[in-house]
Amino acid sequence: MNKTLEKLKKIHDLCINNNLTISTAESCTGGYIAKYLTDNTNSSHYFKGSIIAYSNEVKTKILRVPHDKIKKHGAVSREVAISMASGVLKIINSDIAISVTGIMEKSDDQSGKNTQVFISIKSLKNEDIFHFSLDGNRDANREKTVYHAFCCLYDFINKHYLLS
Repeated sequence: MNKTLEKLKKIHDLCINNNLTISTAESCTGGYIAKYLTDNTNSSHYFKGSIIAYSNEVKTKILRVPHDKIKKHGAVSREVAISMASGVLKIINSDIAISVTGIMEKSDDQSGKNTQVFISIKSLKNEDIFHFSLDGNRDANREKTVYHAFCCLYDFINKHYLLS
């Protein structure tokens, strides 16, 4: 079993055993996190749903990320990741929301920005934000992002739900 699936199994067990629900707001991963979550039997006990907000229009109209925030900080920023998580948390009404926004490969239209991802994990009481630089191709960077998201989620659950 690869390390992503191992981390996912731990999250699966934690969520079921602690009656926690999860939702996702994904940009750069295009639903990949939700795909992994729903690959497991009984994931419906904790996974409530996902919004794939690949465009800024979906970020602003559906997730209610303020347009000014995108204009000021860029779609790939900690501020937007936090707003995406806040939006999906409210819309889907889960215990925990995960959001990801990033650049999965270099291209001419990214103004030379580096491949990177911002991951936000949010509940009603707590919020964590993470930034990771990426160095692979598009597919490898998406896989790394899912793994990072699961590591962050696992740590968030342990920190805010099991140790307090």
